[in-house]
Amino acid sequence: MREIRMLLGMVLALAPLLSVAAEERAVPPEYRRAADQAVDQAYTDLIAKDTTDPALNSPLTDYLPASDSVPTPLQVFGRIAGAEGWLPYSADVHRYFRELEKASPRVRVIRIGQSEEGREMIAVAIADEALIANLDANAARLAQLADPRTIDLDDARADALIAQSTPVYYITGALHSTETGSPTALMELGYRLAVDEAPYIRAIRAGVITLITPVVEVDGRDRKVDVYNWHLANPGKTYPSLAYWGHYVAHDNNRDAMGLTLNLSRAVLDTYVGQGAQVIHDLHESYAFLYDNTIGTGPYNAWIDPILVGEWQQLGWDNVQQLTKMGMPGVWTHGEFDAWSPGYLMFMAATHNGISRLYETYGNDGADTVKRILRPEEYARTWYRPNPPWPEVLWSARNNNNYQQTALLTALHYFAQNGPMFLRSFYDKGKRSIEKPLASGPAAYVFPAGEKRDGSQARLLRIMQLQHVEVSRLASAVTVEEPPRRSESGKDKSDTAGKRRFAAGSWVVRMDQPYSRIADTLLDRQYWSPKDKYDAPYDDTGWSMGDLFDVHVARVTDAAILDAPMTKVVDPVAVPQGLASVDVEGAGKPLPRIALMHTWLSTQTEGWWRMELDRMQVPYDYISTQDITHDANLRAKYDVILFAPVGRGNTRQIIDGLPMWGNPLPWKTTELTPNLGRIDATDDMRPGMGESGVANLRTFVADGGLLVAAGDSAVFAIDVGLAPGVSVAPTDDLKVVGSVLQAQFVDRKHPVASGYDRDTLAVYSEEGLSFQLSNLATPGGAPSKRGLATAKDFERPTGRGGKQDVDTPQGRAFVAAAPLPDPKRWEAMPLNEEQARNNPWVIPPAQRPQVVLRFADADDLLVSGLLDGGDELAGRAAVVDARYGQGKVLLFAINPIWRGGTIGSYALVFNAILQLERLGEADKPAQAAAPTP
Repeated sequence: MREIRMLLGMVLALAPLLSVAAEERAVPPEYRRAADQAVDQAYTDLIAKDTTDPALNSPLTDYLPASDSVPTPLQVFGRIAGAEGWLPYSADVHRYFRELEKASPRVRVIRIGQSEEGREMIAVAIADEALIANLDANAARLAQLADPRTIDLDDARADALIAQSTPVYYITGALHSTETGSPTALMELGYRLAVDEAPYIRAIRAGVITLITPVVEVDGRDRKVDVYNWHLANPGKTYPSLAYWGHYVAHDNNRDAMGLTLNLSRAVLDTYVGQGAQVIHDLHESYAFLYDNTIGTGPYNAWIDPILVGEWQQLGWDNVQQLTKMGMPGVWTHGEFDAWSPGYLMFMAATHNGISRLYETYGNDGADTVKRILRPEEYARTWYRPNPPWPEVLWSARNNNNYQQTALLTALHYFAQNGPMFLRSFYDKGKRSIEKPLASGPAAYVFPAGEKRDGSQARLLRIMQLQHVEVSRLASAVTVEEPPRRSESGKDKSDTAGKRRFAAGSWVVRMDQPYSRIADTLLDRQYWSPKDKYDAPYDDTGWSMGDLFDVHVARVTDAAILDAPMTKVVDPVAVPQGLASVDVEGAGKPLPRIALMHTWLSTQTEGWWRMELDRMQVPYDYISTQDITHDANLRAKYDVILFAPVGRGNTRQIIDGLPMWGNPLPWKTTELTPNLGRIDATDDMRPGMGESGVANLRTFVADGGLLVAAGDSAVFAIDVGLAPGVSVAPTDDLKVVGSVLQAQFVDRKHPVASGYDRDTLAVYSEEGLSFQLSNLATPGGAPSKRGLATAKDFERPTGRGGKQDVDTPQGRAFVAAAPLPDPKRWEAMPLNEEQARNNPWVIPPAQRPQVVLRFADADDLLVSGLLDGGDELAGRAAVVDARYGQGKVLLFAINPIWRGGTIGSYALVFNAILQLERLGEADKPAQAAAPTP
């Protein structure tokens, strides 16, 4: 008994030590905390409190190390990162990083630009003190690796530079303003990297320079915080959706990496290149619990270096493996994203010899803790989701912060451990880009001198320069070999083969340069096969910029072009100002009175139109559909109303708006919401145009006004009867996904076609919308197949014989049937005598719609992207000049102003504005001529 008591005493005495040992055994050795560093217990306790389940945290982020000199978010704001009910404004986030910079020599804050509304953008570099002190020297060495020409493509010299250099891993957050978690996660991550002495963190600090832009879309962030604060001040009420994110663009700010129209896009790319970074890692929030979309499903972009695909696999699967090993559920990769389009912010790295990465974590559109119920497909166990998320979870902002930080730390650690390998790959990709002309080709892209559309040409060349692509000019003429081109049907167009001469002054984008891949990506054509097993593209499938800018761009495979005398252009290419930048004739003429009308359903797509109006200094009033509700005399104010695509909602929703139950949804400047209402304001976002607004719009057009409508707004105009004789063409098997299609002018003398010198024009089609015409005004403009029939539209009735037989009734003599008409599909079928006789629906000839632009024939329809079932679209009307009363409605089945990349079709819109007086005098085609008495 005495021995038992002694043994029990020893066990009790050793219990604390055994407990510590058990805790240490529970944490893998590589994740252990620094033994001699204190923990900030108050902060750590709040982490545990705001984390809804211990399994939703990791040994890397379930504590916070203490510091005597560096402030925590709790000390600066009175809140921990991811605290319930708190979102900091962008200026507060920046202020915190400047506090870190003041307190720690391991942190440097760099101002990288400002938003359209003047808010500051920053990047924060964090690493060991010596690395931060020599940040500029490191960037200079990385610049040499980025451009191997500086070291004569010498691998030995590259290896020497790699041995002296530290890689840069660039993390960006809060690009999408409704995805709110990353700024706080990145603040705390900054603190951890600056303070934590755990071996795991020390290895990161020594092996990689972490670069952070905590808020990319600073304008949208501040508006989102306003909306969230309104929600907190009005508990139980429905709160307004985020009507405006950035000044112009909402969710599409993650589709601007091609055109670089936004300040934020240029700032991030310039920072990536200027700091010599190897990665852009963008943080988003939409999937449970962490989706690393680095790998994606494919098909992958066809112009990236294949080396990148291996790096995606390495980084993506290591992330899944590490977090799964820590016991965190719901970490997966591969699914959903296809990595085809180069429009995403993070893809700037992929097209500039780096590595693009993106996380999607679970976000709650704010900092409320919410019970989330997943769909079965979201928690299904698959080969790429080995440890699925839970079917149901109580999810907090802190959970989100735990996942973001843990995954980023494991990625940074992996990168630090393998820094020389990634730097060598970075160099190799740059070298292979320079060797591209003799490897995969082409040799160059040439913009011939003498381009009539010189404004559009200058804009495209300027985009190349903004992409850090070198542009040169021929000092003298050069002739190159040109191989045969093949048509879409695969037949040789041998008459185009042979030699081609480019005059002196032609612009050349050489492919023997480090960033040749982005030029090749943007200037080449794309083809997504309808037979590809991945049949749900994530975004647009075609974007060939030479076509969409309507300028001549020659893809030259003859390497002799590189030996031609030419001079690199040092200064920015001069872009004409105003409407001359898109080659609109009569750009100096006084403009009519213009209004740009938006809905409160969405301001996403019209933002691209508003941006271009501002860029070209076109004066306009910015109005909403609510503004026309009580204005019965719009014609007294405006000559033109532009109704850009809504992008969300149908005709009924445009008229009715949002449901009127519940509380008003204000969007205006108040003390509580100082950042709302500065672009447009309303006391209640719910009401739409209303029937009175429709009536007022009809009166505006009937009294001689011009309504320009595109996409779903054009469908709206048709549905409410503003375009008699025009209907939406029905389709069955057509599939178009953001593609570039060929269109043809029906009459280049039409005022809308002014200045175009070719019969064809490449246009952007989102989903294959097209119009059909009739000489009959069907009630309400309802879709009808009458008047635009083709042979396949005339289905024989039920009767004897087969499909191709004539059904002759019994007892009647056989009479051969007349051949079916084969009209031009963009024209209205002529009326027969019976249709015209005493029919009130017959449109008078002078009021009949005209087609300005129609889609090309099936064999020539696809320029780039995805097209299936194109025979249903071929020959249909793409742009229609319709009449209503004394006015006009210009209908676009295409989107002529889209993501800063459809410059070639801009003039269609601005021609209509500038040629307003001529629109009513447009020459009528033969089909619309008045009948001879």
